[in-house]
Amino acid sequence: MTDRANLREGVRRGILDALALDLDRTGARTAGRLAAAGALGTAGAVGSVALFSGGLLRNGDGWYLAVCAAAWAGLMTACFAVVLLRIRTQRIPLTQACVLALLGLGLAAILGLLCPDPHHLAWWSSTTLGSLALDRGGPGAGAFCLGVCSALLIGSGATVILALLAISFRGAMLPGILLFLMLWPAVVLQSAGAAALVLAGWSAGLLAGSYAGVAIGLWPARRLRGRIA
Repeated sequence: MTDRANLREGVRRGILDALALDLDRTGARTAGRLAAAGALGTAGAVGSVALFSGGLLRNGDGWYLAVCAAAWAGLMTACFAVVLLRIRTQRIPLTQACVLALLGLGLAAILGLLCPDPHHLAWWSSTTLGSLALDRGGPGAGAFCLGVCSALLIGSGATVILALLAISFRGAMLPGILLFLMLWPAVVLQSAGAAALVLAGWSAGLLAGSYAGVAIGLWPARRLRGRIA
């Protein structure tokens, strides 16, 4: 009898908590969180454009900046809204994927600040690995290599960091795609004025590296989660 009573009480509390959460999302707190998501998305878009635009701000390439700022603002606002409103689905780990995408952009910003050259592809071409890829395969291959290496580092690093915070994923597909979408406007900005092959190669490398980085990071992340548990 005690077990049945506990089961009924657990079901009752679960229903009440779900109803309370639904009511919470329809109130003033939801409006405040949506406003915060919009403000964070706008601020993040402005900061990202300023960081990754290189010399575009001085050269007056306004359409590049406008497109990238709009893309970033939309993506960041949507991700912040999902995270702040704690939107969850049973089959799709949307909230976790949005957290990873935002964290990945933060890691990319740190790498961008640490890069000695605001034009990241120019710096990459001066490194041993970058110059080798450029000499062997041309500008497209060099950009592809940069996209893969940077996304591998960002994706795996973000996955491991979230594992330390007890945030896990069942697979790498959705977080990898969201990470790519969050980072891709930076590639568009950095590729301004370059050949279309550079943008295509960099984008392809970023896509492959985003998925592979999250997938690689899942292995140590699962081990860390097991130890934390």
